[in-house]
Amino acid sequence: MNLVFDPKWDKALPDTDRRKIEQTFQKFVLPNTAGKQITFTPLWQARNHRSDLLVTVLINNYSSQAYSFGNTTLKYVEDNAVKAEKTFTLERVYVPLDSSMPWTFIFPESSFINSSINLHGSLICHNLNDLDPPD
Repeated sequence: MNLVFDPKWDKALPDTDRRKIEQTFQKFVLPNTAGKQITFTPLWQARNHRSDLLVTVLINNYSSQAYSFGNTTLKYVEDNAVKAEKTFTLERVYVPLDSSMPWTFIFPESSFINSSINLHGSLICHNLNDLDPPD
């Protein structure tokens, strides 16, 4: 499993955040996980000045092909309760096979199902078929 960065992230990422991402990748992302395709390893969560929820994760691609997100519905879950849900189309996100890449998914306040968010959750995608191989 390789750790890759979007070129814009690679240029702008502060060293402290890069170290946290690298440490999380080394500690929690397992190589050769059989039966998995795409998983998310939580990095951090925050709220911005507009009250949007920012969920930063490592996108782990265990599949045999590269993926991008096209019309993919993700849910933000805390304590087994869905707190936010949004459909993402991210043409710029390209996760090579056998790679992990950090990304921040932004859930606007209008996507909240429950506004009591404590910033200790995770992302789930029930239908991995929504993930599109890039052209």
